[in-house]
Amino acid sequence: MKLLTKIRDYFRGPPAAPRLLFPAPGAAAGWWRHDPREQVRHFSGWVYAAVTAIAQEVAKQRPYAYRETGPAEHEMTPLPTTHPLMRLLARPNPWLTPWELWYLTTVYLELTGNSYWYCPPLRAGDARLGIPGELWIIPSPWVRIVPDATTFVAGYEVTAPGGRPEFLPADEVIHLKYPNPLDPHYGLSPLQANALTVDTHTELQQARFQAFRAGQRPGVVLATDQVLSDATVRRLEDAITGRFAGRDNWHRPLVLEQGLRASPWTLSPAEMDFLNSARLSRDEILALYRVPAPIAGIVENIGLGSDIWFGARVMFCEGTVQPKLDLIAQVLTRDLARRYGPDIAVAFPECSPRNNAERRADDATDAKLGIRTIDEIRRARGLGSITNPSPKRR
Repeated sequence: MKLLTKIRDYFRGPPAAPRLLFPAPGAAAGWWRHDPREQVRHFSGWVYAAVTAIAQEVAKQRPYAYRETGPAEHEMTPLPTTHPLMRLLARPNPWLTPWELWYLTTVYLELTGNSYWYCPPLRAGDARLGIPGELWIIPSPWVRIVPDATTFVAGYEVTAPGGRPEFLPADEVIHLKYPNPLDPHYGLSPLQANALTVDTHTELQQARFQAFRAGQRPGVVLATDQVLSDATVRRLEDAITGRFAGRDNWHRPLVLEQGLRASPWTLSPAEMDFLNSARLSRDEILALYRVPAPIAGIVENIGLGSDIWFGARVMFCEGTVQPKLDLIAQVLTRDLARRYGPDIAVAFPECSPRNNAERRADDATDAKLGIRTIDEIRRARGLGSITNPSPKRR
């Protein structure tokens, strides 16, 4: 298929030429919040730090599938690794590893609020089977949803750069999205909700870059009782700039003559507050993504060491990552796992570091009181039976 070829070329081809994140003249702050292409281009700075932390944590979680035989946990029978669904999740396509698939899925969700999987159907000759043969990420900026009054979504119009729009039926695309109270079809990302803060931080960073690029200035005002011509003023400015501009010349002595007096030129409290506000906008970005500062690489009290890291990990996993895993698992259960059977579901393990110890304690208590057998506990962890082991293959 042409579309599948374009998606493959996208992942194995050379990177696209970068574009600067400068708004059009007169554009208001946050002008890009409804443009998926511009949202993806804002994957930089503290947005990159926050989104990467989330995407890497999601990517290292290994999903599992199970058959629901009852409401209790021990009645959920894990599928073997040889099951077609487990094989598909373990090898989604020839180009992407599972880690890359989950990483890109999360990045698009955090930047655009939407992530699309293309699921070309498995074919046996000319027959089209009801299960997918591969899983591919479709870049969110390529996709336009085609609504339908009866089925809610008629399909998806995908336009690769330089190509013509191609229509995909709804059953060939899995759409993961963050709920949007303003639009039932498209998701809403934290980046969109935080567009003004991101633009503010970008402007602050650009102002700081320009200040360093200009180099250290003498930081003085020259005054005299004489009347200086424009040519003399320009000559003095050029002379001072030529001698003192740059990081290597700031310490040179300033010698004055002909009645010139120098006085310090310092920043006002308001200007100093403007320069310090970059830290505030950074904290706002991390807070909206719900990424604790230590997870983003900021540790201000290193003396507490592992206690800070453990607490940040608990907050991050339980408050940020686990809800996303639950959302993804429910969508995949509805749109992917049910194709293999009405009782097949997808789930992720609990990622919190403190849940593992609590789970082991619960398992030990249940086994001691006879609430669950050892085999039931092992089956809940995806392990085989020890009292009735499966026969070995010959």
